[in-house]
Amino acid sequence: MNLYFLLPLISALACLVFGVLILARDRDATPHRCAAALLLGGSWWGIGEALWTLAPDPVTALAVLRISAPGWIAVGPVCMHLFLAAEQRSTHPMRRVVPFAYAGAALFLLAEWTEPFLASGPWITEGMARVPWGYAYLTGPAYWLWYTFTVLTSSAGIFAALQDLRGGASPAETHQTPWLGTGVGIPLMIGSTTDGLLPLLGIPLPRLGVASFAVFGALVTWSMHRFGFSLLAPKTFAGQILEAMPEGVALATPEGRIRAANPSLAALLDLPVAALLDRPLQSFLPGITLTAENALRELEFDLETAQRRVPVAISAAPLRDKQGALLGLVLVVRDLREVVNLRSRLLTSARLAAVGELAAGIAHEINNPLAYIGANLRALREHWLALADAWRGDVAKLDFAELFDEGTAMLDDSLEGVERTAGIVRDVRAFSHGGADASERFDPHEVLDRALRVAAPQLRRSAQIEREYGEVPLIEGARRELEQVFLNLIVNAAQAIDGTGVVRVRTSVVDDTVEIAVADSGRGIAPEHLERIFDPFFTTKPVGEGTGLGLSISHEIVRRHGGRIDVASKLGQGTEFRVRLPIAG
Repeated sequence: MNLYFLLPLISALACLVFGVLILARDRDATPHRCAAALLLGGSWWGIGEALWTLAPDPVTALAVLRISAPGWIAVGPVCMHLFLAAEQRSTHPMRRVVPFAYAGAALFLLAEWTEPFLASGPWITEGMARVPWGYAYLTGPAYWLWYTFTVLTSSAGIFAALQDLRGGASPAETHQTPWLGTGVGIPLMIGSTTDGLLPLLGIPLPRLGVASFAVFGALVTWSMHRFGFSLLAPKTFAGQILEAMPEGVALATPEGRIRAANPSLAALLDLPVAALLDRPLQSFLPGITLTAENALRELEFDLETAQRRVPVAISAAPLRDKQGALLGLVLVVRDLREVVNLRSRLLTSARLAAVGELAAGIAHEINNPLAYIGANLRALREHWLALADAWRGDVAKLDFAELFDEGTAMLDDSLEGVERTAGIVRDVRAFSHGGADASERFDPHEVLDRALRVAAPQLRRSAQIEREYGEVPLIEGARRELEQVFLNLIVNAAQAIDGTGVVRVRTSVVDDTVEIAVADSGRGIAPEHLERIFDPFFTTKPVGEGTGLGLSISHEIVRRHGGRIDVASKLGQGTEFRVRLPIAG
């Protein structure tokens, strides 16, 4: 028995296995479907070759050859489709040629199948000739046309893919390219020579086309396993999951150009997904530098489109293959509109809670001027009645000068009390007002003074205020939000003092920031609590005296302003909070 048939048979089985493995990797990826079609077609072709090698006569061998034609006659268009689908630009002009290439392959297949029934045939394969390893096919007059068509279509797809990689391949893709190039080059050079060119020249040699396809499948499958992704389909990264995600996600090249994006990102930008491909990230993230070498986590940013402005949080991280080579950049854009609304409500609630903690002191502060305003008004009423009696002549002559002087003094005191009360009400109303502030430039000392005035009733009972204001520039941000931060720190400092002590407020310039420090001479914070004081709902106060949100909200406000808040404390010696905020540019 001629054992040559084992070569195409084993190669056919290998093509079948590798084709199924590639298809199972991602059956929705067009390049994977094309690669699987090549390999499964090669498997059909290999089984046919094994059978015609064992055929008893040339007629049977030729019939089997024609049955196997779907496996080899469309190799060129499928190869072209494979590499054009893997190429990143979805609008490559050569893609319009693919349907015509498939139509040409269909015509060649029709010619191969119908030439026994046409008087003018045969056109592609003329017959089969006996050779030591089985049978060799004899080419017809149209064989050279099919061979040229196959070489041109496959070469066009490979050339387009290589041009794309040369224009912007990532390091990970560069590492995988030689393996894919080897897998493509072997079928193109060896297979097209032994199964295409040599039969055309009338030189009979054993055919290695199916074996070369098996090598192609092996190298593609191995590279997918080794590197963790397929160079044939770099854009198919868990497509179904990404389409269902509410966050916008994009995969960008190391240079920052989008190679894939999900519908959520397109919806945020009011653009179709196709319009995002090959677009630079900087086009919709101006002023933000994203590099594949550095990670970025939860940077808040206002995304501006032609129709609207959307608050978002941006995260970015490098994407690497299993060998650690850089593949690109993953960008996640999270819509913060609901979060901003909830945050505004929470800030308002926290302000009201802070005012509630100070309510008794504020009420006492307002009651004092009201008390002497009332006393002055009663005294003025008596003066007024005395003046009225003197006017009517019911009493002896009065000392009008003394009455007028006393009345003027009482009116001045009353007006001062009214202004003092109005100032307290104004400060409390401004502090507790809901809604979000627009960003503005302001003097940090103004904000600190307002917070100290609101906290004054509570501070007066236990703490002496020391201001150590330095020469500091303006800062930029939401005035009321930062006022809430400083009020929280000042009130906490006052509450940390047992008996009497000192609350010191200090400002200075540190590096490129303005530092505002609030220190107290109180009891201090236990070391085991220091790591948790910024956690939501964590408090060391007795039940009912604290919500555990003040420092958590303060930390979030400072972070959103591009600053940081630190704490240093020793038991029995006091605590100091240091807030650093960027200087207004």
